[in-house]
Amino acid sequence: MPRSQQSEQPRGVTERQSAAFHNIHLMGNRAAQAANKAARSTVGFVARRIAASDWLMGFVYDHMNEANFAGLAEHEEMLSDSVRVHTYHRGIQNNVQPGDVVLDLGTGTGLLAFMASRAGAKKVYAIEHSDFIQVARELAKHNGFTNIEFVQANSREFTPTEPIDVVLHEQMGDELFNENMLQNLLDLRDRVLRPGGLILPAIFRLFAEPVTFEDSMRIRRFWNIDLPDDIDLAAAEHSPVAQRFNTGRNDQFWARPGSVASTIGEPHPILEFDLHSLESLDSLNTDHLIDRTASADAIVDGCCVWFEADFDGTTTLSTSPMAQLTSWGNRIFRLDQPVTVGTQLRLNLRMGQLFEPSTWSVNLLGNS
Repeated sequence: MPRSQQSEQPRGVTERQSAAFHNIHLMGNRAAQAANKAARSTVGFVARRIAASDWLMGFVYDHMNEANFAGLAEHEEMLSDSVRVHTYHRGIQNNVQPGDVVLDLGTGTGLLAFMASRAGAKKVYAIEHSDFIQVARELAKHNGFTNIEFVQANSREFTPTEPIDVVLHEQMGDELFNENMLQNLLDLRDRVLRPGGLILPAIFRLFAEPVTFEDSMRIRRFWNIDLPDDIDLAAAEHSPVAQRFNTGRNDQFWARPGSVASTIGEPHPILEFDLHSLESLDSLNTDHLIDRTASADAIVDGCCVWFEADFDGTTTLSTSPMAQLTSWGNRIFRLDQPVTVGTQLRLNLRMGQLFEPSTWSVNLLGNS
């Protein structure tokens, strides 16, 4: 009997009793495995049903956002992001006018509401659906703000008593869409923003660019890794055994800061839109062809996602991995494809659900 099973045998039992105990133990394991399999199947079914419904996904993201930003640590990270803080400060100072009525969507610590008040806003509605609004109220009192009304509610359930001149927000997820940004802001635009009012920021550009990494930070696939002593892992490429251990996370990962050396070819946004004029979620294309020409011999490590948020044409926040570091991350769709100078690289990005990046996929259509 293996030692792992011996260690589970109770003291003072006969060999026959031991065998019976072992059989019961195996039956219990099989029952547990069957129960786990059934549970995984059920969870998978529910997840697919939720992902297929925009309404359900919006509901899930509302509650995820409440949980994700419910602690001091999460807000400390954002407040310590000097690029984020100072870009918002410039955008607010340049665009909020004395006498404006401002709505701060998802106020969190209240920082953007405080900046709007300092910029001369007559009144600021600070909307936050989580209990963290208590922290914002306390900070407002400590700083002497008297023209900010804190409202604990989902923004889609709130209607102010007067038209709003400026809607402020910082609803951008790592891949732009995944914090219910569009659903919330289009609703506020259509219900409470006065004609000609502003959304800050309103212009967005989404990028999905093939990139090459710094040599020291490159993570290659099994079959492309050079090892000493002529050790060859190429058998893993088409091995059914190895594929059993592919967790499904093998084709996406997060870029470490400083890992991206350059893009392959000139970057161009795959999506560009203005929230003042965007008709609806459905008007955004979710199937994109990315065609780039390699300017040098390189390894195309993956396709990197980032965005730009434009406040007024002069104030822009970029989460590019080659720009100043921010608190946003960069998802990489792994490619690990060598190219030579002049190679035409063609990729297809499919966004299964616009605001659920785990459903996105990037496929190499070819290079020539």
